[in-house]
Amino acid sequence: GDGAGNIEPYSFGGTQYGYTSGGTAPGTSNVIDKFSLSSDGDATDVGNLTIDRLGPAGQYSTTHGYTSGGYNPAHDLIDKFSFSSDGDASDIGGDLTVARYYIAGQSSTTHGYASGGHTGSASNVIDKFSFSSDGDASDVGNLTVSRYGVAGQISSTHGYTSGGREPSATYYVTIDKFSFSSDGDATDVGDITLARATP
Repeated sequence: GDGAGNIEPYSFGGTQYGYTSGGTAPGTSNVIDKFSLSSDGDATDVGNLTIDRLGPAGQYSTTHGYTSGGYNPAHDLIDKFSFSSDGDASDIGGDLTVARYYIAGQSSTTHGYASGGHTGSASNVIDKFSFSSDGDASDVGNLTVSRYGVAGQISSTHGYTSGGREPSATYYVTIDKFSFSSDGDATDVGDITLARATP
């Protein structure tokens, strides 16, 4: 770097703990579970989301976990919980642009993303929200196909949305890719081996 200390260290995934939040139990759940990545063992319940919900997306910064969207019924909420101290999540005061569930979540070093989802029909929206300032998400692009029950993946530079389905029971093999460095629509870069949803 230029010696000014303005280059953030690269962080890919977690090193200490994994988290899971919300879900069906049956019914909907608000539980935030935490489990160790360094020693195998059971998870512990460390807090609650602001509301019960199933099918939300998960995102993370270096300091916080985020749970966005979900169903009870369809919500646009974005919750945030701390990695440094166990406790309940808080509503960051911002919302997704579309209330939906069965969403894919992706994270860059600076922003969270929520792509696809179920709104009553299938969505193609790619939403983006800032980790540094709590607030509303913005619609920054579209997937190549509207679908829900999608999986989210990341590299250091791009988000990926794979699989999914439509209410008509059409299932997809599509792997979409979108850039973290510039807002825009996703491109279809390949296929998963089997058309399926909620992988």
